[in-house]
Amino acid sequence: METVDYFPIEVEQTSWQASSKILTAIRLKVFVEEQQVPEAEEIDEYDATAVHWLAYGPNDEVMATARMLTDGQVGRMAVLKEFRQQGVGSSLMRNMIRYAVTAGLKQLFLNAQIKAIPFYEGMGFAAQGNPFMDAGISHKYMYLNLHNYIAHSPGPKLAEITEEERQRTSIEGAEAFIDKADTLIQRAHRDIRIFSYRLEPSLYSNDQICDALYTFATSHPMVRIRILVKDIHYVTNHPNLLYELCHRLPSRIQLKKFHSNEPCLHTEFMLIDRVGILYNKSQSVLLVMPPNMLQWMPLLSQRSLIAYGIREKLILT
Repeated sequence: METVDYFPIEVEQTSWQASSKILTAIRLKVFVEEQQVPEAEEIDEYDATAVHWLAYGPNDEVMATARMLTDGQVGRMAVLKEFRQQGVGSSLMRNMIRYAVTAGLKQLFLNAQIKAIPFYEGMGFAAQGNPFMDAGISHKYMYLNLHNYIAHSPGPKLAEITEEERQRTSIEGAEAFIDKADTLIQRAHRDIRIFSYRLEPSLYSNDQICDALYTFATSHPMVRIRILVKDIHYVTNHPNLLYELCHRLPSRIQLKKFHSNEPCLHTEFMLIDRVGILYNKSQSVLLVMPPNMLQWMPLLSQRSLIAYGIREKLILT
């Protein structure tokens, strides 16, 4: 199997007032130095009122930027050369689409450089009209209607589940874990969160789980898959289909390594919205969970897991 590097992408929304120095530095490097755009044309009066985004990589190294004007025009998307073709631009655009949907915009539009048209088409934009020149570079107008995203948004937040509705089911073996995980993933609306010591290949490195996660991840720009892994070194050095999927879709599936503070005896968690939680209850491995894991589950202890609002709890024993 080809070895790939662990490559996190973090996207931060910001403003010109807060981040003008770093925004300017990236844009000057990409547009002025590389593409010979006149510097006087690169920074304009719209920056002060636009919404801006920055993408960060390993060690919080800044990789890219983009902006959106109040009328929905996307522009100034710049990815530093060493970070291209790694999903950074896609991650930026997906965050911008989420913002636009939340803000109630009906359409996004942009003037795409001709060579960038396939990228924007992959994000759902359509080209219109004839090419034109801007700053000495050939462009084409493109637009993205957001009504499909709004009409098919992930389902609303589920109602609180009563004690009577909750179920606790024990399952045995990796095959049963995979089948139940597949069922839960297919029921997901908005959010899938996975905590794993090392993305155990017997549980996660299979077509059934990966196909289900791929279908969910690509179903809508508003859905999220977030994975926390304790032993990232093991994951990156052993064949694993789920890790390969994370590398293929870094803007849709967020994989993080974490440092730990609090002990927990359960070895694997998969949390699906408020629909269900699947976890491995094992006394053989002592894991240490960070405080922010408590945001994933309302109450976590060494002896039991009580997940309020969870319709179904599946325990691998």
